[in-house]
Amino acid sequence: MNDPAVALAGRRELDLLELPSVARMAGVLAERCREPSWIRTLVAALDRFGQLTGQQDLEALLAAARADPAVAGRSLAALARALDGQPDAAVAGLAMGPKVWFRLNGVPVAWRQLPAAATARRLPEAGLAGPGERLLVLAPIGSGLHLAELLRVRVGDLGSLDADGRLLPEPEAEPLAVRYRQLRGRPAERVTFLSFPARAAVLDDLERRRRAGLDTGPEAPLVAGPDGRPAGRAEIARARKRSNAVIRAGSNLNVDLCRKTGEFFREWGLPGSRFTPVAPERNGP
Repeated sequence: MNDPAVALAGRRELDLLELPSVARMAGVLAERCREPSWIRTLVAALDRFGQLTGQQDLEALLAAARADPAVAGRSLAALARALDGQPDAAVAGLAMGPKVWFRLNGVPVAWRQLPAAATARRLPEAGLAGPGERLLVLAPIGSGLHLAELLRVRVGDLGSLDADGRLLPEPEAEPLAVRYRQLRGRPAERVTFLSFPARAAVLDDLERRRRAGLDTGPEAPLVAGPDGRPAGRAEIARARKRSNAVIRAGSNLNVDLCRKTGEFFREWGLPGSRFTPVAPERNGP
């Protein structure tokens, strides 16, 4: 089990753990999620939600939402308005915090995509064999899922969360939670979340399978080949190769950026080091 205080150490959001509702959210995430990054991500998103919507008292908002769940819906709509002009992935990322916070504190807020003015860039489809391979590349990013864990996931393992962090099957939920079985170390049932692009890949592949008359029921594999059966070795090998290429490209870009930044500062010095103050001109005698 993760320690929320450790996960938030050194961050200003640590103070939010003094709020009972935030402490509960962080505690459930600490117990149910293997990755402590979800505590940092969702508490930070909740903090940003409060700032953007002018909610200075989160506990008062929660009390009002418990009395009338429509209050929660209106607050999320206010968040969408505050983010007007931002792409759908950015809106979804910030909405995760308040959605999870409401649910884990007993408010049955709808897990549906909030309106957004623009669509974020997607992974080009031309370089991938199909939606199944796209999912194999995208699903592990940010979720912390190992490949073997991802391949064991079924459609019925997708959904939203109830007040205790248990999964409510709902493949079109946004954000999309995933229930999986951790076998490494101490076996346990865990939950994580797919990124917005990975969720889009899930929906695209499930739609493809429905049109083809293939099984998309609770026991159907999440990652499937063209015939609807579990992905084969060749597809997995291609996806692993592409995933490694993406990671390698990102790593090389990061190294190059850091190198160029270091070279700039070595040549020009620290910011302000070459600044020479100029005395203001005096007008008149």
